[in-house]
Amino acid sequence: MKNLLFSGTANRPLAEIISKNLKIPLSQAEVIRFADSETRVRLEEDVEGADVFIVQTLSNPVDQNLVELALFLDSAKSHDARKVTAVIPYFGYARQDKEHRAGEAVSARVVAKMIQTAGAERIITVDLHSDMVTGFFNIHVKHVFGLGIFNDVVRKMKGDLVIVAPDAGGAKRAQRFADELNLPLAIIEKKRSLDKLHTVDSVRIIGDVKGHDAIIVDDVIVAGSTTAKASYALKESGARKVYAFATHADFVGDTVRTLSDSPLNGVWVSDTIQITAAQTFDKLHIVSSSDIISEEIGKLLR
Repeated sequence: MKNLLFSGTANRPLAEIISKNLKIPLSQAEVIRFADSETRVRLEEDVEGADVFIVQTLSNPVDQNLVELALFLDSAKSHDARKVTAVIPYFGYARQDKEHRAGEAVSARVVAKMIQTAGAERIITVDLHSDMVTGFFNIHVKHVFGLGIFNDVVRKMKGDLVIVAPDAGGAKRAQRFADELNLPLAIIEKKRSLDKLHTVDSVRIIGDVKGHDAIIVDDVIVAGSTTAKASYALKESGARKVYAFATHADFVGDTVRTLSDSPLNGVWVSDTIQITAAQTFDKLHIVSSSDIISEEIGKLLR
């Protein structure tokens, strides 16, 4: 059975590491951007009868990367691939998993239908914002727990540690991380602004953090305001040091400055989203997600 691995343009470096891990060369594909912003995708290898895996993260520019993924999927399916798997390290739109206000589209559901209609028969993704998103698909979704890649980093830390969930919605994810490390859990209760994007109005801590080294864990850091405000609140509540761990680094605007200027002692993220040189800073550490993604793809190879 032939296994083919393709990479979209959103995060080629991660796909190259996955390719090396699996000892499967990346197949060639042509991706063209036209002057009017349309995209054309052409697979340059015969996929007939093959199991095809397409690696494409849905990061900024998310709409462009989403359309590119759909074109990859359609091309593979239209040219008689036996099975088509979309490997989506970061699933953009996952935070729009419900109608927050009357009249809103449930964007994550729309995107799931789009990917499935385009030709995906299986999905591999890492740390969705909500498990609810898996229910929007009628195909198998392997939802990989990404925070586990940071376990060894935390185990090497010295001090009285406490894991901190940035909100009630992230408590389940943080609890699993805490359980794997046999550490206590605290929760930050936050009120998010519905009128100003990526803005948190206020925070309150539930649990004991005084005298502890606090580790904030989340699925994604975007503007960084949630993480920064949490770090200030934790320091004000008596935490000795504050660290942040997030699977996805979907940095925008002034994220780097916001995190750099905060009391955070260190920030750890993965490479599910390609981080540019301009997005690096002294406190930032990157741990690769390639091993956990490669492992899941490896289970499906024939």
